[in-house]
Amino acid sequence: MMDFEDIKNSWQAQPIEAITNQRLLRERQYKWQRNQEKVLKTNLFTSVGFIVAMVGIGWVYITFKDQYGLPFSISITAVYALMIVFSVISWRSYHFKKKNDTESSQAYIHQQLKSLMWQKDVMTKFVWIYNFLLWLAMVLYIWEITTKGTPTFRYTALGITTIYIFGITLWSQYYKKKKQLKEINELIEDFKTLKEGFEDINGIN
Repeated sequence: MMDFEDIKNSWQAQPIEAITNQRLLRERQYKWQRNQEKVLKTNLFTSVGFIVAMVGIGWVYITFKDQYGLPFSISITAVYALMIVFSVISWRSYHFKKKNDTESSQAYIHQQLKSLMWQKDVMTKFVWIYNFLLWLAMVLYIWEITTKGTPTFRYTALGITTIYIFGITLWSQYYKKKKQLKEINELIEDFKTLKEGFEDINGIN
């Protein structure tokens, strides 16, 4: 059981801890805003790239649809669907709702943690699923359009496509996005620490 001095010391320390947590929270908010700026730029670039790709793929489909069978149409449809789904998943990483004055610090931290975890999953899991399904669609596409070609040409095309898709994925994951993933992990740990700090303060209250 706490005596009077313990209660007094705990009460006196509480405001200092709360002020410290608020200061750290503001610092993390700044890092979070920079993270969101990067997400916005990446998503805009990716979305524009997808739109350009869709226009090109659509032109290919309209031009050659009478020359090929059902696998050709299925592969084109699958690529369209994958780009749309991946765009939706990627944009979910961007937080459109901004923090307002009525939102509590704990609610804000929970919100950012949830968004950061989703962003991490997109980078480490969903991108692999997307590229694997894209590869399957491209295999179906190449297999259909090379039916009249030689086996050497067909398998060379499949090999180049495979190396390109998974090579780009590996390079992006372990080189280009390595720093970004490190920043996300640091933010996640920082927000978790802040969350525990606010919970401790509320527990004392």
